[in-house]
Amino acid sequence: MARGYYTRAVLAAYNWRDGELSLEWVFDSDDEGNEEYAGQGNHQLAVADVDQDKKDEIIYGASVIDDDGTGLYSTGWGHGGDALHVSDLDPNHPGLEIFQPHESTQIPPIGYGIRDAATGEKLFGVDLRSDVGRGLAADIDPRYDGAEFWASTSWDGSAGNGLHAANGELISQEKPRSINHAVWWDGDLGRELLDHTFDPDNDPHGVGRIDKWDYEKEELVNLLTPEGTRTNNWTKGNPSLQADIFGDWREEVIWPSSDSEELRIYTTTDLTEEKIYTLMHDPVYRLSVAWQNVAYNQPPHTGFFLGYNMKEAQRPDIVTGDKLFGRDKE
Repeated sequence: MARGYYTRAVLAAYNWRDGELSLEWVFDSDDEGNEEYAGQGNHQLAVADVDQDKKDEIIYGASVIDDDGTGLYSTGWGHGGDALHVSDLDPNHPGLEIFQPHESTQIPPIGYGIRDAATGEKLFGVDLRSDVGRGLAADIDPRYDGAEFWASTSWDGSAGNGLHAANGELISQEKPRSINHAVWWDGDLGRELLDHTFDPDNDPHGVGRIDKWDYEKEELVNLLTPEGTRTNNWTKGNPSLQADIFGDWREEVIWPSSDSEELRIYTTTDLTEEKIYTLMHDPVYRLSVAWQNVAYNQPPHTGFFLGYNMKEAQRPDIVTGDKLFGRDKE
């Protein structure tokens, strides 16, 4: 359980065993020694084993809480607002990375950036004292290793407010206007962009849409506009859920019908030659689906790099219930 974005942050862990609820630990930024963790929260959280000790940490915006309820680190970059992406975004950098925009205008003035998930070390950041509301990380350009990232901001300078490679290289000042979700939809290893049509005067909820970034022409190509649906959370344009529900590694998207009488599941019709284990067998991805609806939805990510020119995906370390409980299985 967690509470607190702008000032005090409190997280608590509970166990449910043999019909009893027991408190494991409480982390409170008001406690002595935890002061630097105040004001670092996001409107969502993520869960992953960032320090590779086989236990999960809570990525709480610009700070990370260790599995034992102690603070692992705080960047001090301030409130991160509306987006948070945790994965192996840069396959050339060891471990996981975290990308997010920041709404804080305090020092240091990090507008958006990518950091080492285990240590909080800044790998690249655009330093501007501005409220940057949204940001997205997804592999949409096969010419560059890893995921690309971009952010929405009113800042009008030329110091990097565009589309970046995972190492921070500026690819172009042109960036996709789609900035809410990413989705593995068609047959290649790149990720498509999941968003909505937005007309605040006539249709504030909008209709969902899936687009592909044409990196050569630097424009979006529409793949799907599911007529008769609507999105959630106004400007965020969220679906009800996205996940690899059917298990072929591409993702499905659930939208409500425009009259709210139905929940509709949309799946790709594209064939693929890529052989990847179902994403729900990856712990980071499965947890991403679990926390996807914590505050503002965010797209789920895998704990390994999934994208153009990826290495073969590691076989999941899965123990079935039959094996776990000693049952025989034919």
